[in-house]
Amino acid sequence: MSSPQQYLPGTFYEVTRRCVERAHKLTPNYASAGKQTRAAASGPGEPRPSSVEQLYQYATARYAEAYGVAVIAVCVMSNHIHEILLDRRGEISKFLQKRNAMFANMVKVRYRLAESIFSRRSEKYNRLEGAEAIAQKIAYVIANPVAAGLVASPEEWPGMVSSVEDLLGKSVVVRRPLEYLAQDDATNPPEVTFRLAAPAEAIALFGDLSEMTKQTAAHLERNVKQGRRRHSGRFVGPLRVLATSPRTRATTFEPFGERTPRHTTAGDLAVAKRLIAEMRAFRRAHRIALEAVKAGKRRVTFPAGTGKMHFTYGYPREVHALSPAA
Repeated sequence: MSSPQQYLPGTFYEVTRRCVERAHKLTPNYASAGKQTRAAASGPGEPRPSSVEQLYQYATARYAEAYGVAVIAVCVMSNHIHEILLDRRGEISKFLQKRNAMFANMVKVRYRLAESIFSRRSEKYNRLEGAEAIAQKIAYVIANPVAAGLVASPEEWPGMVSSVEDLLGKSVVVRRPLEYLAQDDATNPPEVTFRLAAPAEAIALFGDLSEMTKQTAAHLERNVKQGRRRHSGRFVGPLRVLATSPRTRATTFEPFGERTPRHTTAGDLAVAKRLIAEMRAFRRAHRIALEAVKAGKRRVTFPAGTGKMHFTYGYPREVHALSPAA
């Protein structure tokens, strides 16, 4: 059994979700590359298929507000997603479960894919602690297409990628996609508003919004320069990215079994030690509660931030009290 994950309100996360076997199932705007097959393309007079960007934005906006999640930065690559999120209510696991299911089903219909979209391997969320860690990871997300050798700048990426300017606030009204969703079902509204912005909780860590954008832009500039040096100025280019079939997969070398960090503190060892101690205390309390359940006790309360035993099986959990410093 995997170690339990703690989801505390007011926590920032770097979240990565990968496609099955590194397949390019999230390739952006595939039809616009001119290589879509006749069987999958829309016929004369039929509505144009939705872009992957529209599918992501609709699914994310559909559930973000319901579960108290704020999107700070995002990059939808051809075979994985990078996001920086703020979990205001400790319900990020429920948000990702619902959002990823809707997004995956829409992508399957969009590209007529029979198999699963996302890998079933359990993905861990990287907790971000402190302004420096948040700025570094936002820059990492935005610069990802450059680091991967696909385009020379984030602005050239033909798919969904945010920018430093989006931290100032960006809202997009997204129409309900035709793919997968019933058009006469009131459950999913005809329009939703997808929002990108630096939340007040993040701005407070930097002092003000201008300082946040300044630090993030500095990290982004370094990351882009490093990516250009690494690839010697040779990039795949947006046209070849658009021509990538969702039925192909990445062939470049990738280390097997690479571990995902549980938290990032940008080198602050004192904070790292505190987070490790808190994680161990949570796991210890969770193990004691779980053993009580296995022993047949009915009235068992799990520690604050418990996910599966609370959301799936309905056991109560302690209320997390934010410290005055938070």
